[in-house]
Amino acid sequence: MAALAVASMLVLPGVASAAYPADPTADGNPAFCAPKKPVQDFGLAGLPPVREVPESGEQLGRGAVDIYGGWDRVMPKPHGFGYGFSEHNYNGTVRLDWNVTAELWAVDADGVRLRQIDHQELFIGRLDAADQPSIEVEPPKGRRGFYRFDMRIADQTGKELGSYGVYFKVVRPFWKVRLGLARDIVRPGQRVFSRLENYGTETVDYGESFSVQRREDRRWVGQPDLTPDLWLLWLGFLSPGRTGLCNSVTLPVDTSAGRYRFVKHVGPGPGHRHNGVTLTAPFTVEG
Repeated sequence: MAALAVASMLVLPGVASAAYPADPTADGNPAFCAPKKPVQDFGLAGLPPVREVPESGEQLGRGAVDIYGGWDRVMPKPHGFGYGFSEHNYNGTVRLDWNVTAELWAVDADGVRLRQIDHQELFIGRLDAADQPSIEVEPPKGRRGFYRFDMRIADQTGKELGSYGVYFKVVRPFWKVRLGLARDIVRPGQRVFSRLENYGTETVDYGESFSVQRREDRRWVGQPDLTPDLWLLWLGFLSPGRTGLCNSVTLPVDTSAGRYRFVKHVGPGPGHRHNGVTLTAPFTVEG
């Protein structure tokens, strides 16, 4: 899913608008704005099921423990993959005495293990939020394909407390992002939804702002009454295969029939060299 940081709010000059900022959840259309599946899974959905690493240590009898990481399931450039441990006890440290073992396996498209790539071990005695231990393995730079990360947590006697697995894939880097629509034919009074769709393997950054234009005399003309005059300033990062937060506009009942389009600018995520691009998504308003 897209990372979101709400920074501040900026009021831009303009007339009262029929559009409004996106709801950070589903924007009133959950099927389109909060899909349960990615638009592109790069073959990961077809691998055998595994028990995913939990975000909380509650399953391990330590509810004050947080487990975080494992975010990059699609990597255009190989780098470390793993998890960190923190606590929110607020009354002091948490005694764990955990032995954590991580293994990285190269697997084929069916999830069959081919060979072990990396192996790391970590002992966590007392866990302190100010000193967050982590365990990480790294795929080789010369092999693209599927990998399986296995993590086992045991107590000092060797008794297993939990065993988990995660798949990820090292892929060829390429840029392919589009602006999609829930419907491309609408009528006055209806609401039009657009969303970013990342079909590529590189991260895309984007924000709230967009505009709407109408085709007039062989050129596209901005429509201030269909463009918000209030923006929430945030920066989102769109991971490979994922969709961004929706933008939407409700067409006034007196909207003229014709050809319109959403216009939105996006940029490359951290570490990428692509230039930003302006995307469009045309739709038709029928009278």
